[in-house]
Amino acid sequence: MTPSPAPAAGRVLLISEDDDIADPLAAILTRAGYAVEALDGRGGVEALAGIPPDVLILDRDLSSETYRLAMDRLAPHAGRASFPLVVLGSGAPAAPPPGWHEDAFAAVARPPQPGEIVPTLAGLRRMVFYRRYRDLVHDLSQPVTTLHALSRSLAGMPAAGDASRRAVDRLVQETERLMTLLENFQRGRSTP
Repeated sequence: MTPSPAPAAGRVLLISEDDDIADPLAAILTRAGYAVEALDGRGGVEALAGIPPDVLILDRDLSSETYRLAMDRLAPHAGRASFPLVVLGSGAPAAPPPGWHEDAFAAVARPPQPGEIVPTLAGLRRMVFYRRYRDLVHDLSQPVTTLHALSRSLAGMPAAGDASRRAVDRLVQETERLMTLLENFQRGRSTP
């Protein structure tokens, strides 16, 4: 028998010690197409040592020790490795854990309002998907800017022949195009 494919919506790890929250939430997310693994506090913290989930929902009403252990386990996933994290509860922090990407975090009241959790997860997953493109552009911006400056310098030098002049002109043209693409992307990010 071949294993069934993973749901298109992704894998959710739900850590809660309250079945009155975990069971209905798991049912809602399963209906929305997520593969949900609901674990109690200690079991969930241990699961964080493995392959990170597509989304983590962490109940803030865990014991303070268990919550702290969960935060410690999340630390290696901060920065660019941040995956969507939703913290449930009245005592949920308004800000992400230290170093966590702010576009991969949401604090939601406990229990979540009907119709709130699925759109929240979808929005977070969308932001994480596009983050890698934003990060790529950020990583490319320095070499593109340097290449652009070098090509402009080369264009001002006398060329040895027609072939050299065409090569320099082509280099200038392509770096201008790269700069335009980069600038357009950056402008597009800043508009709401």
